Amino acid sequence: MNCNMVRGEYRGPRFFKSTFSYGGGDCVEVAHHEGQIAVRDSKDRHSPTLWFTHSEWRAFVSGVRAGEFDFVE
Repeated sequence: MNCNMVRGEYRGPRFFKSTFSYGGGDCVEVAHHEGQIAVRDSKDRHSPTLWFTHSEWRAFVSGVRAGEFDFVE
């Protein structure tokens, strides 16, 4: 049985927040689903979901860790 099926009913991706989230509402949620990575806004779960391949996600995470997205004031 697919882990996203409950009694034959489709439940969709199972999203989770980072353990670094502090509950202030300014978070994103991530899910692994059917070979892709889904990302959505935790405050507005009905907003569009962004979908990435595993290689796209790895490139993004590598860029974050390398500081490529740090803002310079």
